[in-house]
Amino acid sequence: MASSSRLPVRIEYKWWVTIAVTLGMFMSLMDSTIVNVAIPQMQNAFGANLQAVQWVVTIYMLTQAAVIPVAPYLSITFGGKRAYVWTLSAFLLGSLLCGLAWDLPSLIFFRFIQGIGGGILLPMVMTLQYQAFPPEERGTAASVTGLALMVAPAFGPVLGGYLVGSFGWQWAFFINVPLGIIAVVMAQKLLRDTSAQPGTRFDALGFITAAGGSATLLYAISSVTNGGNPLWNILCFITGIILLSAFALIELSKVRHGQQPLLDLRRFGDRAFGFSVLALVFVAFIRFGILFLIPIYLQNLHQQSAFQAGIIQAAQAISTLAILPIGGRLADKLGPRPVVLAGLILLTASAALMVTLALDTAIWMIIGILLLSGGANALVQQIPVAAMSRIEKDEHKEVANGSTLVTVLHATAAPMGVAILASVVQVRSQHYLTSLSLQGLSGELLQHQSTLLGMHESFLLAAALAVVAFIVMCLVPRNRKSQRQPEQQEQTLLEEEMAI
Repeated sequence: MASSSRLPVRIEYKWWVTIAVTLGMFMSLMDSTIVNVAIPQMQNAFGANLQAVQWVVTIYMLTQAAVIPVAPYLSITFGGKRAYVWTLSAFLLGSLLCGLAWDLPSLIFFRFIQGIGGGILLPMVMTLQYQAFPPEERGTAASVTGLALMVAPAFGPVLGGYLVGSFGWQWAFFINVPLGIIAVVMAQKLLRDTSAQPGTRFDALGFITAAGGSATLLYAISSVTNGGNPLWNILCFITGIILLSAFALIELSKVRHGQQPLLDLRRFGDRAFGFSVLALVFVAFIRFGILFLIPIYLQNLHQQSAFQAGIIQAAQAISTLAILPIGGRLADKLGPRPVVLAGLILLTASAALMVTLALDTAIWMIIGILLLSGGANALVQQIPVAAMSRIEKDEHKEVANGSTLVTVLHATAAPMGVAILASVVQVRSQHYLTSLSLQGLSGELLQHQSTLLGMHESFLLAAALAVVAFIVMCLVPRNRKSQRQPEQQEQTLLEEEMAI
């Protein structure tokens, strides 16, 4: 009787956790694509060139990469609920200040504040959810939050195109204010306080090397597309590698001496975690790189308006919305590995089909490719579930540490994908510009066709990396759920008998 009375409360609470944290994740992810839509208006408002305005995007990305490793410390020191509400409030405050910015420097500074909250927010979401769900139910849980992860970047251009076009660039940030207030109130009322360890010592040296290395590395890669000094970019790249290597040595040394590291890198010793995270890096690289290129293809080459391009891209979100619940249920029954492998096959196929895009490709064909891509994104959303499959929900430190490691690498891979695939387009389009001009093409057709051929090579690279991700995912050990299930059922029956 006691067991039956407790069970509904536990199930109800874990889904309230999912609802509360999903809203925060959706708001943070949608913000990135809405801001991209507002870049041209910011140029006109501040009288700045594109290279200067790009810092609005770059500073946010760099700040996120720098502060993500702090998430486990905050979660352990202050408790998951308090840390989540604080970071959500910082993001809300930064959004409000960005909308009130009076010039470009003030906007860049306020984006720095917003990035502090946004960077810590994402690993906190994963930590809270994985603490609420047992391992055998995380596939379904990841599908729900995966809706935010996959739909928000695709939904952002549609909403952003309308708001920015109708009310101005400020609404790229003001839209977060009502959503943020609702998210903070929900988190405050619905989340339970978790145990805190106030005496935990902060790993300052680890933070400096991790933050400095991540930010420097991402800056070097981002500067490739901005036409920065090649020698300076190489120097920053090498510096970033050195700092991250120093970070790894510092963290491993702390573990050997029994001290609390900023991130416990021993988790990579788990094959399921290590290979899953490596596959996730490739997937994030591909997904965000393609997500950056498709709007450029639709608007600049296919001559669609920003709003029309956003509606076309919504096909990807619709497909994701439809497939995610199915993928979650299959992952809970079969394990995440086969679901992810199926998703990687679809991802390879969709990237390869993008190589066939032309300047006059029919809209229905573009939508078909995006539907396939959205389905693939829904299935590969189970990669973090595979990575965390051997961590129990009551292992709070391991959950927080693993969640942060996943988020750090995902946040690092995403802008790298954007920078490198965009660089391929830029470099190869210049090559085709010369060769096509010798064939008699000129004017706007020459520019568009050379850019399209450069995009084809980027899409081909994405397809090749999806194949590599498939091979890496094959190295993930098979799910041991079938061996653990009888033991879990027996333990549950025993607990129910003792409660009665």
